Amino acid sequence: MKKVSAHTSWQPLEEVIVGRVYTPDYFDHIKDTKTREQLQSVLAETNEDLDNLQHTIEQYGSIVQRPELPEKSIFLNDQIDGRGVPLPPLTPRDWQITLGEKLLRILPLKELNDICREYQDQVVNAHGTRWNSIYQDHSPLAGASASCIVRVGTDIFMDNSEWLTADQCDWITKEILGPEYRVHEAITEGHGDAVFAILKPGVILTSMHDEYIDYGKDFPNWDLYRVRDASIDAAMKVGDFKHENFNGAWYVQTENPSPEFATYVDTYLSDWVGYISETVFDVNCLVLDEENVIFSAENLEVFKFCDKHKINPIVSPLRHQYFWDGGISCCTQDIRRKGGLETYL
Repeated sequence: MKKVSAHTSWQPLEEVIVGRVYTPDYFDHIKDTKTREQLQSVLAETNEDLDNLQHTIEQYGSIVQRPELPEKSIFLNDQIDGRGVPLPPLTPRDWQITLGEKLLRILPLKELNDICREYQDQVVNAHGTRWNSIYQDHSPLAGASASCIVRVGTDIFMDNSEWLTADQCDWITKEILGPEYRVHEAITEGHGDAVFAILKPGVILTSMHDEYIDYGKDFPNWDLYRVRDASIDAAMKVGDFKHENFNGAWYVQTENPSPEFATYVDTYLSDWVGYISETVFDVNCLVLDEENVIFSAENLEVFKFCDKHKINPIVSPLRHQYFWDGGISCCTQDIRRKGGLETYL
């Protein structure tokens, strides 16, 4: 059996990576009490939610791998040296993707090295000849995101944007994919897995950011549900969040951050946050199989659509996805799914 094998996002999941964030003690050095407490609360609750996500996935029979954290002493030295706070290994879907029987490491994050070592004969990257090569700015895939690639068996959809350029799409097509694949352009302005999700053959969950996807051409006669009332809208009301606060980039659910905390995030944690006001987390889900899908929040209209297609929606909360700008799909990366390469379109 191949250790790495995944041709779609919906064939039965057998092995997956679930991300991790720093533990609260990594930030005991913050002097401002309110800032320290708010950040440590976010970290503690995020780790609780990720542990719960792991448990939920394991209940359905899949193996779950977790990345390592950098040594605390090295982490603290980086802060003292003023090199900023690196993003924790939270969103493996952004950095690597399984394409058939190859694991493409677009960004070889060192916290994932121990996991990828198990699959090294099947790992490929654009950064050098070794499976764990150090990231280089001059790499053909520098600045790219694996989340811009969506697998539909023999059909591969790639975003053509600043997050995955036309040249990078060509490189992946020529160097990674074989002649059995057909490559399509699906412009989603980055993060295709947060724009549309295939729940099973013939069933698509999508968002208002899909205007450049020609579903009639690419997915003829597939049933489509476009999320109009996203769960993030309800969460913002609970947190008394206003889009003009912090430019709509991030917020802490149920509690407006103190000015000191906001300044700390903008100064030291800018790589951690994205722009959540435009993210539809209801689409950013993990399909366990054609009958079970994990979502980060309840959405009655989405769940009605699931019920229509005999899909069981499972809620595994990510209370601070509005801070991290990372949903269930972003926080996971499938390594192995049962089933072979098929043509669905």
